[in-house]
Amino acid sequence: MCAESLGIGEENNCEMRRFDVAVIGGGPAGSACALKCVEKGFKTLLLEKAKRKRRKICGGVVPLACEDLLNMEFGIRIPPSVLASPSQLGMFYVPPSGRTNGGAMRNYKLLNIRRDLFDQWLRDEAERRGTEVFYGSEFLRFEAGEETRFLVKSDGELVTFETKYLVGADGAASRVRSQIFQNLQLSMLTIVQETWKATGELGDYFYVFFRDEISPTYGYAIPKDGLFLVGACTLRERSPKPTVCVDRLREWLSREFSFQGVQLKRREASQIPFDAPPEGRGNVVLVGDAGGFCNPFSGEGIRFAVNSGVAAAEAAKISEQKSQDLASIYRSKVEPLREFHQKMRNLADGMDDAKKEAFVKTELSRFDVFS
Repeated sequence: MCAESLGIGEENNCEMRRFDVAVIGGGPAGSACALKCVEKGFKTLLLEKAKRKRRKICGGVVPLACEDLLNMEFGIRIPPSVLASPSQLGMFYVPPSGRTNGGAMRNYKLLNIRRDLFDQWLRDEAERRGTEVFYGSEFLRFEAGEETRFLVKSDGELVTFETKYLVGADGAASRVRSQIFQNLQLSMLTIVQETWKATGELGDYFYVFFRDEISPTYGYAIPKDGLFLVGACTLRERSPKPTVCVDRLREWLSREFSFQGVQLKRREASQIPFDAPPEGRGNVVLVGDAGGFCNPFSGEGIRFAVNSGVAAAEAAKISEQKSQDLASIYRSKVEPLREFHQKMRNLADGMDDAKKEAFVKTELSRFDVFS
C-alpha cells in the first residue's frame, strides 16, 4: 500500500494499490456487491470502517425471501450460528385502536438474526471467495477521472487506492454520497431502539404498532435472546422527539400487553433514509442505505441492500463490456426498486390513523401471504 500524508493529488515514489472495484462499507449491501463482483471476475476491495463484528443498531428481522435471495445469488443460506432465539417470528399487527383489533398475519414468517454476526458472516464469505477486506479503514474522499483515486485512513495511516468503479455502501450518512451530491438534503427517519429485560404477554412475533402520536410509520417490539427490543421511527418534520415516541410506545405496550420493564440494557439511535437520492454519477454509484434502498414504510433494508449491491456489480460488468458509464447502467437496473420505494413512500406519506386502521384490517384478512 502507498501511504500518503499530503492528499490525493500528491505523488510519491511508492506503488499505489489498484482494484477494478472498490466498495466502501461492509454492511449487507457492500458485502453482496463484493461477492457478485468477485464472481464477475473483478479484483475487488471491501473497506469496513469498524473492526470485526462491529455493532449495528437494527431490529434484526428479515423475511424468508431474503434467505432465498442469498441462496439464488450466491448459493448460501443464513447459518443457525447468526440466528437469535427464537429463530423464527410471526408478524403481529396492532392498529391505532389497539390489540383487540390486531392479530398475526397468516402464513408469514421472519428470521430473527443477530445483526453483528450476520454482517460478519457475509463479509467473511466475501473474503473467502476472493475479496480483499480491510477493517479499521475509514474512507475520506475521492477524485473521479478515468480512474478514481481515493484516500483512506487505515490503522492511523493515510493510504491511497485507485479503482475503475467506486461503490458507496457507507450507510445513511454516506460520505461518498455527500461528495457526489454536495448540496443534497435528504429526509431521514430516526430510530430509537431500547433493549429491555422485561415481562409481558408477548409471544414469538415481530410486533408492529401503528399510531400517529408514536410514529409516521410504526413502532415495534421484538423478542431476542431472552430480551426485548422496543423501537420507534420518527420523522423530524412530523414527530415529537424520538425519545418521547419510544416512551409513548412503552406506555402503550404496558396497557395492551402488560409489558413491564425490569432493566434497561441499552438505548440507541440510528437513521435510515426516507428519501431516495440519485443513484450516482459516472463510475461512482450508491447502494443500500447510502442510495436510499430501504423501505420507507416498514424500515426493511437488508433485502433491498442485497438487491442493490448485486445490481451494482452486474452493472459494472456491463459497463466494462460496453464502455459505458456505470451510473447510467445501474440506474436502469434498479428502476424496479426505485418504483417500489416511491410506492412505499407514498403509502407512508398518506397514512393517518384511519388509514392505518384500514391497512391492518386488510392485511389481516389476507389468506395467502408469502415472505
